[in-house]
Amino acid sequence: MRAARLALLALAWVGAAFAHPAPSSIVRLDFRADGVRAEYWLPVSELEYARAADPGGALPAYLLRHVAAQTPAGAAWRIDVGAVRETKYLDHPYLVADLVLTPPPGASPREFLLLDDAVTHEVRNHVVYVAARRGEESAVLGVLQYPARRLRIAAPAGS
Repeated sequence: MRAARLALLALAWVGAAFAHPAPSSIVRLDFRADGVRAEYWLPVSELEYARAADPGGALPAYLLRHVAAQTPAGAAWRIDVGAVRETKYLDHPYLVADLVLTPPPGASPREFLLLDDAVTHEVRNHVVYVAARRGEESAVLGVLQYPARRLRIAAPAGS
């Protein structure tokens, strides 16, 4: 019996070692004086699965239902979805949406709460990496994964 369990465990380990990893989403933030520009990289396979549960409208409308920003005190930021383009990263097809996040009057564009469940509301093991752009480099600010859908964002020094 013990040998059978060990064999089954070894088989599961070998299968996991050769499994194709699920692609993650990436939100790259570029802090500006009047707001934040973001590139939201969404893996097509994960996004299609998530959108099956919420199929209404084009991608910009879908993102506006699942992505938001607010001040630390709870005042809503405006989000505009610009261009959406297709690309590949590590052999996975992605959609990249350009977002503009604008704080309410008087609020700092360098600190906010990001709310996002564009994929994680259906794909519970999906990971969203949030990073600040620094020239050609990026600094990871945090990670979202179900059940978390809120991330406190503070612009790093030099951004």
